[in-house]
Amino acid sequence: MRTIVVGGGKVGGYLGRALTKEGHTVTVIEASKEKARRLADLPRLLVIIGDGTEVEVLNKADAARSDWVVAVTGKDEDNLVACQLARTLGARHVIARLNDPMNAPTFSALEIPVVAVTDMIVRVISHEVQIEAEQLERVTLLARGELSLVEVDIPDGTPVRRVSNASLPGKTVLVALLRNDEVFIPHGDTELRPGDRVLAVTKLLEEEELRAALAPGGSQ
Repeated sequence: MRTIVVGGGKVGGYLGRALTKEGHTVTVIEASKEKARRLADLPRLLVIIGDGTEVEVLNKADAARSDWVVAVTGKDEDNLVACQLARTLGARHVIARLNDPMNAPTFSALEIPVVAVTDMIVRVISHEVQIEAEQLERVTLLARGELSLVEVDIPDGTPVRRVSNASLPGKTVLVALLRNDEVFIPHGDTELRPGDRVLAVTKLLEEEELRAALAPGGSQ
């Protein structure tokens, strides 16, 4: 799998290392020469010094042939532009780090998927999720573009339920549950409570069913 990471800071560097260890082909674009030089010492990691919001830099990184372009800079506007340009150039998938939740409607309007909790990007991109033995087959998150990464906030007034009682779509995997400052890996007995944010992977055609199951009556 070919991945371009825009932003070579703490998150981008960790993501680049994680994906490289998984055997993927990774290119990191970083504007800071100092940060880029530190990353350049890592084996099998290609580093390009430049601005990931510029077409010529994305072309140099071969965005047109990339499976994923992941924009994880500290500026939402840069992440948005990088993803938009990469998609226009032909990247199969894009995903952005969301730094300020106030900017979420802009990303949504432009159909740029985001992950608000940065370490979740590493989990989604660099790993496969193992479904429990009694559930279907192993699902690869990036398989053929048929799956979607979804964040759902459970609204106030929603009854507390266990995951096993939430009537989720058949091929849905709950990747993580964020509650206050804690992150949980959900299981069947995990409670879903008002105020929780759920990160899930589901089939594209089942997104609305998933949102309805996690936030019944909500506006997700």
